[in-house]
Amino acid sequence: MRTRTKIGVTIAAGALAALGMAAPSAASTELQRTIATQAQQADLSRSEVADLQRQIDKQMALTPGGEQIGVNQVSWRDGKAVMTFPLPGEKKARAVNEPMGTLGTPNCSYLWTCLYQHSNFDGRRLTWSDCDFQNLADWGFNDQTTSWHNNQSRGTQTHVYNWTGSSWALLWTSTAPSSSSNVGSANNDKADGLWVC
Repeated sequence: MRTRTKIGVTIAAGALAALGMAAPSAASTELQRTIATQAQQADLSRSEVADLQRQIDKQMALTPGGEQIGVNQVSWRDGKAVMTFPLPGEKKARAVNEPMGTLGTPNCSYLWTCLYQHSNFDGRRLTWSDCDFQNLADWGFNDQTTSWHNNQSRGTQTHVYNWTGSSWALLWTSTAPSSSSNVGSANNDKADGLWVC
């Protein structure tokens, strides 16, 4: 296990200031406290926090309207869509307060459906809890899905589609609870949209 320098609240505030953030508002001060607490819980160094922040800033620039809710998470639609980035040194995305779990096992919370960037549920995780059609381009996640976990209420379906240039072609349908650690070469990195519920 590698040794990391622990971060305190003041270090996180300093790191955000070093990244060029303006004087903090009440909301940004609360976010700084959350980031500092989570960074300390995850034993992250200042450079690891800064690297995660760069990834989040890039994601938020791609998909406006998001809100950073933690050191490695962004949410949209009042928390009904959440993207989680893997913590430094880990392959699988998880919130800081989530257990690590066994490698190669899905970790989508109950009543959510999740797409994963890589096989074995590794890489970024994009999750939804509302019933609606989602164009993955709106989330900067089109053509980037290799595994999935449908953990909605029993019997609820998620349909995943590829945009052919003129229409939406069904790639697969999942019925909760179910998962796939690898969608296979025919469907890998082809998901462009999904209908949840």
